[in-house]
Amino acid sequence: MNIYRLAVCEDDRDIREEIRRLCSESLAEGQIAHEISCFANAEELEAALENQQKFDVLILDIRLERMTGMELAKKLRGEDNRISIIFITGYEEYLREGYEVQPVHFLLKPIEKSRLKEALLTDWKLNHKPERVTLRRGNRTLGLMLKEILYIESGTNHSIRIVLEGREEMFPVTLSEAEQKLPAESFIRCHNSYLVNLEYVREWNRSALQMADGVRLPVGRKYYKECQAAFISYINR
Repeated sequence: MNIYRLAVCEDDRDIREEIRRLCSESLAEGQIAHEISCFANAEELEAALENQQKFDVLILDIRLERMTGMELAKKLRGEDNRISIIFITGYEEYLREGYEVQPVHFLLKPIEKSRLKEALLTDWKLNHKPERVTLRRGNRTLGLMLKEILYIESGTNHSIRIVLEGREEMFPVTLSEAEQKLPAESFIRCHNSYLVNLEYVREWNRSALQMADGVRLPVGRKYYKECQAAFISYINR
């Protein structure tokens, strides 16, 4: 599973917790697996980066004591670090200076959840959303484009059948193992025996999904509510 890793750097504890909460809610609504680390100052975050802690996006308050968020951003860009940056500030006069480091977005305090969510989802889609899944078959590792997968069916002897545009592939893994490798915001378990790519679902009801290739796949009773929520969330993104 691809994890979206965020670092929130804000010296006010209450605001820092609020940002963490809003980020977590926004990404959960987008069904994006994520981890959030919080830092009270830029020095702590810089030390984490130097210790090879991995982040996909930094959410930085521009005004911090000692090293500011802007200074950290400029230092990272000077080292040719292209990590995504979202600036948070209560002062519009910093906006012009901030464009030098090419941030994903500026958010003015007080933070609006809708704007934060838009910034995070935009960054995720442009820079971090996985395009392939890799699976082993014998001594070979094969990469499949996620956008080409229609659905996956559980087979016999712990195997799966992957139905793609124009072809099928068999792999000696379980459906649950395959599910762990796929982005949860795009692929949903609709039945004990099926995983579907929401991009190719054309109609759905309590008992079945109609896929783009005309195939009808069953919806298990225990999966219906999850499928319904995932499908609505997907089409409203």
